Amino acid sequence: MGTGAMPTTSAFERDIAQEPAALRALASNPLPAALAGLDLDSYERVILTGMGASLVATHPTWSSMVAEGRPAWWVSTAQLLAMPELVTPGSLLWVTSQSGESGEVVALVAGQGGTRRPATLLATTNEPQSTLAQSADVVVGLHFGEEAAVSTKSYISTLAAHDRALNALRHEDDARAVERIGAVADELERFVPDVAPIVYSGLVTPGSRFAFVATPPDLATAQIAALLLNEVAKFPAEAFLTGEFRHGPIELAGPGLVCLLFGSGGENASLDVLGTELVRSGALVMAVDAGDRPLSSQWPVKTGSSSQLGRLACGAKLVQLLSAEVARGLGVEPGRFLFGQKVTVAI
Repeated sequence: MGTGAMPTTSAFERDIAQEPAALRALASNPLPAALAGLDLDSYERVILTGMGASLVATHPTWSSMVAEGRPAWWVSTAQLLAMPELVTPGSLLWVTSQSGESGEVVALVAGQGGTRRPATLLATTNEPQSTLAQSADVVVGLHFGEEAAVSTKSYISTLAAHDRALNALRHEDDARAVERIGAVADELERFVPDVAPIVYSGLVTPGSRFAFVATPPDLATAQIAALLLNEVAKFPAEAFLTGEFRHGPIELAGPGLVCLLFGSGGENASLDVLGTELVRSGALVMAVDAGDRPLSSQWPVKTGSSSQLGRLACGAKLVQLLSAEVARGLGVEPGRFLFGQKVTVAI
């Protein structure tokens, strides 16, 4: 529990409010010309890596590459340092780090742990003078400016930067990607979900606990939700695919469980069933973009997004606001670091 008065609007919440402007800044800056010269078919494998929110934001890129049949790995930089054999001389190593100075990232690009130099090192970072950027062959900038607290606009910007960069790697029209990012900025401004009812209904129940469950296209939102609840509110939470939740974690069901379900369209059938079961157990359930079929949940939410990128960005904003509300309910200043720091340099 926190002590003393908290500011009316935390630095974390002010960062959230700046997300649309961050996306517009990203859209207004050109991609590096060298990006279009990369040929994905020329690499024996693609390895996407990062730490924390930077890693989570790359999950949609990895999913898209796998869906195309590409040999792609999605692995934390900490794990990559422990398994350096994954990086081969024929690899495209795509490293994402908002600071470019995370301890594991610096160790990776320095070749510590026996990591070999890939054919191409592609970096996504907000800091053009960082160790990562200076070591890379091609740098995709994030352009979101300063960020005071736990990842907010850096996460949203990374989602959009990866969407745009992958579009370029596929040799598709950049103007369409820029237009899509602009539309998402507008959607973020319009999307202001009321998360207080489910948060406070959950927190007043003894043994309150949170779980975030998603279908594969929305797994990044569940993962960033769990990470944020830990960082922002100092409250433990986990993320699961629908099937994963049934294999053990289903025992969390019942009064006191607050579960957010993320998924849409035809893939949502398993979420429909799970949501109904959880409501019957006494859990509190919020279903986000559940599609056209009615879902047994106390709090249905529609992001109103026109694209997968928009749904991910609006879903992220929802869980950012939810994390801030949980923090306030527990007497914690949202996003204030107690034991960690903005850039984790220790390994």
